[in-house]
Amino acid sequence: MNLKLFACFLMVILLMMSCSQVNKVPDNIIKQDKMGTILFEIAVSEGYLENYTFKDTTANRDSFLTSELDKVLAIHKVSQKEFLEAYTFYKSNPEIFKAITDTVYNRAQRSPEKMYGKRPQPKVKPDKSK
Repeated sequence: MNLKLFACFLMVILLMMSCSQVNKVPDNIIKQDKMGTILFEIAVSEGYLENYTFKDTTANRDSFLTSELDKVLAIHKVSQKEFLEAYTFYKSNPEIFKAITDTVYNRAQRSPEKMYGKRPQPKVKPDKSK
């Protein structure tokens, strides 16, 4: 009886350990918070380009997008290789990737003017001289 109990206990421990390793992010991968920030800033850049730059039909979309991506990555001191490795890792781990994209989406909902280029209208004070 004790051997069966021990075997069950051991299986439960092993199962818990294996499940906890599923969502572990390797040390060489950009951390979730930073990746979310990078993805948000890329989305903001794309929104800016869509609203302002791409209205010019002669604009080279790919070169502008690449340039903006390079700027965002430089700000965060991340190489394209590091970004692509992290992106590939998170895409292959849907639970983690969904958490990141949900965070990016929620952040965009809190600040739509950053995402879509909308600026709040200034409040006009009523003219009291009349």
